[in-house]
Amino acid sequence: MAEETEPKRDISEVLLAMDVVDTLRHEQALVERELQLEENDAALVEKLRRIYTSQGIEVTDDVLIQGVQALRDERFTYHPPKPGLQTILARLYVGRGRWGKAAAILIVAVLALWGGYRFLYAGPAERARVQIVQEAAELATEIGKHALEPGARQKADALKEQATSAIRADDLDTARDAVAAMGILRDLVQQTYTLQVVSRPGAPSGVWRQSSQNPAGRNYYLIVEAVTADGRRLELPVISEEDGKTKLVKEWGLRVPAEVYEQVRRDKAEDGIVDARTVGVKQRGFITPEYRVQTSGGAITEW
Repeated sequence: MAEETEPKRDISEVLLAMDVVDTLRHEQALVERELQLEENDAALVEKLRRIYTSQGIEVTDDVLIQGVQALRDERFTYHPPKPGLQTILARLYVGRGRWGKAAAILIVAVLALWGGYRFLYAGPAERARVQIVQEAAELATEIGKHALEPGARQKADALKEQATSAIRADDLDTARDAVAAMGILRDLVQQTYTLQVVSRPGAPSGVWRQSSQNPAGRNYYLIVEAVTADGRRLELPVISEEDGKTKLVKEWGLRVPAEVYEQVRRDKAEDGIVDARTVGVKQRGFITPEYRVQTSGGAITEW
């Protein structure tokens, strides 16, 4: 025996039923009064027939009854979906036309900023770090190869470590300064020169300073310069014992005892020229001269 199926409704009937429901919603007072009791359905249908007849619309009782029942069942009433992930995703999908273009522009802007950062800043900075580390390693190796004085190798290692630490701290300026100092140290190791007392008209050959530790005492210095075999005056890094700063200078004060200072002063006082000018000789492979006079090795760069 074949199962009975619900007869298909004509689309016009469905539309009329929806219109009936809409009419009922507009007749709010009528609905609230008549829908409270089921036995009033017939009266409500009769009133609806009069409403449609007055508009010149002929509606069958079946359609009117379907409309009333649909309103009771809330068949044509919109119920918003419950909040949840599916609802959020659905709304995002429906609204993709609005936010999709803005999101695309934002993504392009972020990629452009990231690319610019990598190309204009991060890339060159990273290459600079690698170059500094390589230069420091090469200079340390070269200094170690030519240095005969242990202090030269120790100073090279200390400068290399200073450059490496500065790189880790992202302080490229300090790292570059350390590498530059290593370059000067390498050149100094390979240089030879004679350390001489300055003896020129109008230039001092010695100076003295009031001692900061003993106000009644004095510190004495000979003004010296490094001269190569062909007569060139070298510019060398000298650490001042007064402020601890290193400067590249062609003349500096070498601290000596008072008797050495007096000996040079008397030598120059005789004829305006210092005859015994040589106070030290610097050999290749060393950074410290072999002094010919008594000295502490302390220095000043200003007087």
